[in-house]
Order: sequence, then structure tokens, then C-alpha cells
Amino acid sequence: MLGAIVFAGSIATSAAVVQRMATHDCDAYQQLQVQRAYTYSGIGVIIESEDDRVVVRRVLPGAPAEGKLFPGAHLIAVGGETPETLSGWADAIRGEPGTPVALEVAYPCGGHKTVTITRDVLRFEY
Repeated sequence: MLGAIVFAGSIATSAAVVQRMATHDCDAYQQLQVQRAYTYSGIGVIIESEDDRVVVRRVLPGAPAEGKLFPGAHLIAVGGETPETLSGWADAIRGEPGTPVALEVAYPCGGHKTVTITRDVLRFEY
């Protein structure tokens, strides 16, 4: 099962920090705090490929999609287009902060609708 986090941007990991961690003793390592975070512009959903469909697996708390999309939603179209790959879907959903994206979705228990969500800059720490 392929999965993708719908995030734009990149995770920045500093080689210098990694080297510092590798060259210090245990006490120094315990004192060194590395903050890892992911910043992107999007709507805050995790999507996966399931059979021939793309499905919303998770909506991140506080994200623009919260309350508008729900886990289990099958993505039908984005902006009137149907991307061919999971990465194509992710690229189509991403965009500049403040811009809207229209997603046509269907739910397994019924219901078919188009939801417009305004993209925003999100930051998640891990």
C-alpha cells in the first residue's frame, strides 16, 4: 500500500547537526536538543492509494481540512482534474497559502460532494 503525506516543501535535516551528535560524548548528546519539524503549504491530509482509488486516511488536527474532509473519503477529482498517480494527487492538492483547492469526494457509506478548502502554511514537529 502506497502512502503519501500531502505536504509541500521538504524536511530539512542538517548534516552538521548529525555530525555534532556523532562526535560528542553521551553527556553532550543528552544536552543537545534537535528539533525536527516539517513546514508546508497545503490542507493537512494524509492520502493513500487503495486499489484504484485515492483515499483520505487521516486529517491532521488544526489543519484547514479539519471538519471538511473525513477519513475514508475517496478522492474523485481535484480542481476538476483526476491525477493518474498518488504523487500527482499530492502535487495537485498542494499550493500557495491562501489559495483555494476544490476536491470532489465520495464516501463509502454514500454521499458525493465538492469541498473547497483554503490552503495554509502548517508546521508539524516530530
